[in-house]
Amino acid sequence: MQQTIPTTVFSGFLGSGKTTIISNIIAKLQANGEQVVYIKNEIGAKNIDAKIMESKNITARELLNGCICCTLVGPFLTSINEIIEQFMPSRIIIEASGAADPAAIALMVDGHPNLERDGVISVIDVVNFSGYKDLSLTARNQTKFTDLIVFNKVELVDLEQKQRVVGYVRELNQTSPILEATKGALDPHLVFGVTSTELIRLLATPHNHSHHLTQDGLESVSLEFSGAVSKEKLLEWITTLPTAVFRIKGIIHLADGTQAVLNTVGRRTTFSQNQLNGITTSNSLVLIGFRLTEYNLSANKLVSQLEKITQ
Repeated sequence: MQQTIPTTVFSGFLGSGKTTIISNIIAKLQANGEQVVYIKNEIGAKNIDAKIMESKNITARELLNGCICCTLVGPFLTSINEIIEQFMPSRIIIEASGAADPAAIALMVDGHPNLERDGVISVIDVVNFSGYKDLSLTARNQTKFTDLIVFNKVELVDLEQKQRVVGYVRELNQTSPILEATKGALDPHLVFGVTSTELIRLLATPHNHSHHLTQDGLESVSLEFSGAVSKEKLLEWITTLPTAVFRIKGIIHLADGTQAVLNTVGRRTTFSQNQLNGITTSNSLVLIGFRLTEYNLSANKLVSQLEKITQ
């Protein structure tokens, strides 16, 4: 059975800094041996970004003169099929045009048999953003229908401006977590789901402890426990966690006898067996969030909760 390819969609206004963020992320992924293909959609006839990516030895494809959510559906699907056949990438990153509807693109990714949606991410320029009053429905949808919101150019504004933008965003979207990208830099582990390579690294890390991640204000808790658990009970347990936990990733033994990768962004959780590549292990989860120690989320306490719902 052919494995599905994790595919992530980046949306956001023109000039929000999507390409810079994507370029920085791909550089980190390539340094870890991932084969990434970048697809750039632009409503105009010319596009410089894909050329810049190619100059950095990044495999890039252009889709011009329209939006892949409507007029370029056919070319998009053709490009995807050609990319899979030619490169067999470990990940695909799509940068949508500023006019694209991210929900429509997400549905297209979901409908492709060889793709697995790994997040829709909306990028906001906090320097120039002043609310949704004069913006289009598409612009509003880019904030509403997203798994993760990224505040870019945060190093150029003060706390008051950032708080204003948070207020604007929360008018439309009260649940998706917000990350800050300083100078266009983001940790891929906070953005994407789990790959088999990353799982091996995570499982080799000492467990049952809390440690600070590289980005300010973020903490993680690593958990390991035995037994099998149903998806329903696990999803119910996730809903009991504070909203400060916005990322969960790991390997779970399910009650039906299978083993799956769990990936949670905000309140959206997916299970996938395609990324395991024969890995066998005990249950292992990593929780990522803001100031988790303030919520008394100790590893021992969380493992005790999980062991009560395992078989």
